Amino acid sequence: MKRIGAILCLSFILAAISAPMCFAAQGGLTIQDQYPKDGATGTSVENVSVKIWFNQDVRPETKEIRKANKEKVKLVDEKGKELPIYVAYNPKEEGQVMVLSSDQTKIKDDTKYTLTIDPGFQATNGDTLTTQDKVAFTTLNRTQATTVNMIMMGVMMVGMIFFTSRSMKKQQEKERANKGKTETVNPYKEAKRTGKSVEEIVEKDRKNKEKQAAAAAKRAEKEREVLEDLEEKKPISNNKRVTGPRPISAAGGKYKAPKKKPQAQKKNSGTRPKNQTGKQRNTKNKSNKNKK
Repeated sequence: MKRIGAILCLSFILAAISAPMCFAAQGGLTIQDQYPKDGATGTSVENVSVKIWFNQDVRPETKEIRKANKEKVKLVDEKGKELPIYVAYNPKEEGQVMVLSSDQTKIKDDTKYTLTIDPGFQATNGDTLTTQDKVAFTTLNRTQATTVNMIMMGVMMVGMIFFTSRSMKKQQEKERANKGKTETVNPYKEAKRTGKSVEEIVEKDRKNKEKQAAAAAKRAEKEREVLEDLEEKKPISNNKRVTGPRPISAAGGKYKAPKKKPQAQKKNSGTRPKNQTGKQRNTKNKSNKNKK
């Protein structure tokens, strides 16, 4: 019994000693996520920044804590040269910190950069980071990316031209087939262009012509059937012809149009009668003056 009691007491003591350590580990300051991820490539050169998410609020309450935290953060290039940075705290998200390069001109293409956060980075409640954290990323090679984009655009243009010309050729062949015309093929020239034998090209041309002839015959047969159906279904006209115009009274009508009264011609009492020359008008005016 004494031995069992001693074992139980020892277990209780060990549990009591390890409990505070466990709670301290759970409540300490840790990093939950980062962007870009460690080992990332193709990071944009413009406005380079690293986002870090902590497990608790890290917004500093004093300038001294802000300055001390900034000294714990370093951004170096692949040669180990330290770059000027600015540490920003997100006011809307308590655990987010953003590290930016304060001199973007020093960020180069296709270069590896490493962000280091040393132990001692302090949270709002006084907890500190106990282990060093590193994240390395490589910036984008813009020259290579531009070359790849140009190649892709060239391939797309060639593809568009190829498919457009192919579609136009098929459309022309279809139009020739509708008109009953066949394209004359030079077997020797086609064999040189495609690398096929002359016999294969001649056989293929013969089959194409047979297909076109069969299609033309089928269209002609269909047109003939349509014309026959139209002739069979032609409606009979019910219109009657007459020898000439007849009055309405001949059909039993009693309507008589009123006779129009002849209008009397108005005498022209103006000083300038119509159809008179200037000489006649002057002579008449002189005679009127003499009478007065």
